[in-house]
Amino acid sequence: MRLLAAITCTLLLAPLSRAQVSDPALDTGRKLAPFVLALKPSVQMSPLPPWMLSPAVIHPETATIEVAIPALWQVPTVEVYALSLVFNDDGDGGPAVEWRGPNGTTTTISTGLGEAGVSLGWNSRTLLLPRDLTREGGTLLISYYGKFQSLINLAIRPARENLLAVLGAGSDPALLDEALRVFERQEVSGHRSSPLTGDVRRGSVVEAELSANVEELGDAIEFVIPVSGEVEATMLRLQVLGIDPEASLKVTINGTEAGTVGFPAFRLDDPALVPDSLGRLILAGWRDGALFIPARHWTPGENTLVLTLKRFPLESARPVFLKNTLLHVRFGASPAPASTPSFESSEPDFFLPDPLVPDPADPPLPEIVTGAR
Repeated sequence: MRLLAAITCTLLLAPLSRAQVSDPALDTGRKLAPFVLALKPSVQMSPLPPWMLSPAVIHPETATIEVAIPALWQVPTVEVYALSLVFNDDGDGGPAVEWRGPNGTTTTISTGLGEAGVSLGWNSRTLLLPRDLTREGGTLLISYYGKFQSLINLAIRPARENLLAVLGAGSDPALLDEALRVFERQEVSGHRSSPLTGDVRRGSVVEAELSANVEELGDAIEFVIPVSGEVEATMLRLQVLGIDPEASLKVTINGTEAGTVGFPAFRLDDPALVPDSLGRLILAGWRDGALFIPARHWTPGENTLVLTLKRFPLESARPVFLKNTLLHVRFGASPAPASTPSFESSEPDFFLPDPLVPDPADPPLPEIVTGAR
């Protein structure tokens, strides 16, 4: 009861003391400034941005947060809203998101933003609020029944739509954040993403699935990779959750160090960057990682790839998870045989000409002149 009283008291005072928020960086002063509500370690609400009409309301007794969203026609600079939510994911499906329209009708946007069956720890999800719902305004409802204490913070960020040309058919981008991170449409739909399955061949490049499902990393994890054919280069790609910003993932191939997995930069006002129980900042949610691995590390036959977690000494040792771990392999003029178990194609093969040299009967190509001689 003391916790409920403290939260209620804080919310009643919030509209009267909006200019006295302890974190002035929450108010950017921009027309498209976000609205941020922190629940841990204490309840804090950012100053209301120009597009927002009233503060959020917390109902601990029903484990629900209500945020009034104005109609899009009332805010000409806003075309779509994105909700980012940080929460402790215990594998129970996570918090639900609903929309209550002006007529009182409630529509489910997401039945659960978390994983099912896998306890990940602190997770972060971003989803786009459908424009057909927000066009006339209404109320956003975030609920986590029986687990309200697992909600950490939320941010509502307005956005503008723009045209984007996408090369290739392998991606379906739907949102670009301030750090230029690309969110795929499935990520922001409110549904749980399905793991990648199977190997795919695209020309001389094979995308080989090492492990698509969510699994805990521990101190290290090993993959056995049979290789045949002339390998020109490889690229390791994966998604990781729970890794400390100061920790690293080392990669060794056949006992030789191949490098460290790189992760995209993030902004210090990212809603997913939150303090843990020790006051250290951690980045919640899944992060994309990649490492270029030269051909010299691979040998014909079976190879071992080991991922080793190098923790920062002062971190709180949270569990670290991997999913969608892939190895992109580029072969030479003669692609890998289709009989190789790890690189079987799930699409029709498309082979480059072999050999990759012009036919003597073809007319000569024009000379390409460069600046170096």
